[in-house]
Amino acid sequence: MSKDSAGRNTGQVGRRGTIVLSAATRRRYGLEDGSLFISEERDDGVLIRPAKAVPADLTEVRRKIRVGLDQLDRGEGIPGEAVEAELKRVSKAFRTMKK
Repeated sequence: MSKDSAGRNTGQVGRRGTIVLSAATRRRYGLEDGSLFISEERDDGVLIRPAKAVPADLTEVRRKIRVGLDQLDRGEGIPGEAVEAELKRVSKAFRTMKK
C-alpha cells in the first residue's frame, strides 16, 4: 500500500489521553490491547507508529558504558562523527533484525 493510498481514519482522544484507533487500522498494523506505539511530533501533526520492545543485552550495555567512562577518565574525547556513525550502524542493525 503506497503512502498516498493508505487509509485515513479518524479517531478520538479520551479524557485521560487514551487514543482510540479504528478496528481496520489496528488490524492493519497488528495493534491489540497493550501494544506499544511511538508518537512523534512533527510540524504538521503527530505520527503514531507501532513499536516493538526488544530486550537489551545488559552485559553488552554495561561493557560499552565502562569503555566510554574509561575513555572520559583518560581525557579522551569521543568525536561527534564517530558517535553518529556508531548510532547509524546500530540503528541499521536493529532495523535489519526486526525483519
